[in-house]
Amino acid sequence: MNFTFPKIGLRTMKTALAVFLCLLFFPSEPFFACLTAVFCVQDTVSNSINMAINRGLGTILGATIGLLFLIVCRFFTYNIHIYIIRKLLVYITIALGVIVVIYICNLIKKTGAINISCIAFLAVTTVHAFGHPIYYAINRTIETLFGIFIALLVNKFIAPPKSN
Repeated sequence: MNFTFPKIGLRTMKTALAVFLCLLFFPSEPFFACLTAVFCVQDTVSNSINMAINRGLGTILGATIGLLFLIVCRFFTYNIHIYIIRKLLVYITIALGVIVVIYICNLIKKTGAINISCIAFLAVTTVHAFGHPIYYAINRTIETLFGIFIALLVNKFIAPPKSN
């Protein structure tokens, strides 16, 4: 039985470089920049651009809608002092928000952005439903856009893949 290990390809090396660059620029909170870089280094520059558009638009859309939903939710639940009822209303609002996010992505014909929009929306609304979500939403968006920028630069200018 002869076993050979697969070689480490150029795309793998470029992905690692993109992650390294994200780590250099965001040493304290690099997760979303790194994650985005991993997603956006694709087999062609064109595919990288398409993924970048979906990631960027999805993050901006989901984070923005998440912030708006939390602001509205807090306005309507501010005077409710029964914790369980207030929490239930927040959860209902979040569930309705997912419907809105998916609907808007379908409306603007960006179905490829649905998953990341929902993830960004849920990250803003669930992680920070009872905290301060503005910093998180802005930081998440900036990190994602930076990861996109780095991934596109690396994929475009370091041994660019051949287009299909």
